[in-house]
Amino acid sequence: MKILVTGGAGFIGSNFVRRTLQDAYAGLEGAEVVVLDSLTYSG
Repeated sequence: MKILVTGGAGFIGSNFVRRTLQDAYAGLEGAEVVVLDSLTYSG
């Protein structure tokens, strides 16, 4: 299963990605997380 996360470099997105990769109880073993972020508002 592939999971696309937009805005994954931000606070909420990065925590969501971290939690998704750690969450073995949700049946997401072997999931591939792809992060898409334009970094427009980063410093």
